[in-house]
Amino acid sequence: MSANSQQNPALDFTKGALVLLMLLYHWINYFVAREGEFYTYIRFITPSFIFIAGFLASNVYPSKHAFNYYRIFERLLQRGIKLLLLFTILNLLANILFVTNYRGQMPGITGFLDHVADIYISGNAKSLFWVLLPISYFLPIAGALLIIGRGNQLLLRGVCCLVMLCITVLSLGAGSSANLEMLGFGVLGLLCGTYPIDRFNGLYKHPVVLGTLYLAYTAAITIWGVLYILQLVGVCLNVSLIYLVAIRHLAAQPAYDLIVTLGRYSLFGYITQIGILHFVRKLMDYCEFPTIVVLGMSFMVAYVVTIVTVVVLDEARKQLSVIRRMYQLVFS
Repeated sequence: MSANSQQNPALDFTKGALVLLMLLYHWINYFVAREGEFYTYIRFITPSFIFIAGFLASNVYPSKHAFNYYRIFERLLQRGIKLLLLFTILNLLANILFVTNYRGQMPGITGFLDHVADIYISGNAKSLFWVLLPISYFLPIAGALLIIGRGNQLLLRGVCCLVMLCITVLSLGAGSSANLEMLGFGVLGLLCGTYPIDRFNGLYKHPVVLGTLYLAYTAAITIWGVLYILQLVGVCLNVSLIYLVAIRHLAAQPAYDLIVTLGRYSLFGYITQIGILHFVRKLMDYCEFPTIVVLGMSFMVAYVVTIVTVVVLDEARKQLSVIRRMYQLVFS
């Protein structure tokens, strides 16, 4: 989630925009409702992160590491292990420190350990920072596929079809696996990343086509709900539209630069926003204001504090070597 893509700020902008959208998703979950039809239209956000991780693995990492695929595998394996450890540590700490959260979903350390198989294997049990888990599994797999195929599109198409087949069989038989479904998005991103970036830079030439496809996708999920195949389409379309905004510089320059910075710290921003929303929720419990005021205040505070936190970290890394080393150790 935080791979360095400074050679193409538009990719960082895309990741940063997804961080902001994820914050919106979590804010709705914390302050509006845990369920509702509106979730149908934002279900693309979480899988977009693993899609982007796959895209970066095959599009950015090869040139960054001089097409040394064994070095790429080593790097992706290292990042995968870090994410797995980070996911585990964060969940253990949260279940030790907090008996319950505002939704009553913190099972405690015993409950977490009791559901460890469902969390780590199928991904169907509740956990915090869940998206980190399938990404941690996917990155070494992506590295292995790059070693085997050297970016061969035919191989990746075959793997992509195989994963989709497994997901379909599971859904018809034993049941779905959230972790496996997320791996499907990652493999799709890996496949898309094998195409030259210039092809994606040419998206600005086809805004009408993208807009028409997006309207058709929106109509489809409204009628049939978010089927897995529609989720795959939705991730590709939404990420493409965000990237289109980035390459056309449709955002004002100060906002553009800020979102690019968020994208360069996407993993940190994702983790931080959960803690910020938790404490904002606690703070709002003490505010005796009308609901609409509480919603507005919580939204603004969550966004401002998240952005400020990332900007402060960025400046601290530039000024303090100890912060740079700590960030490198945990997040890079």
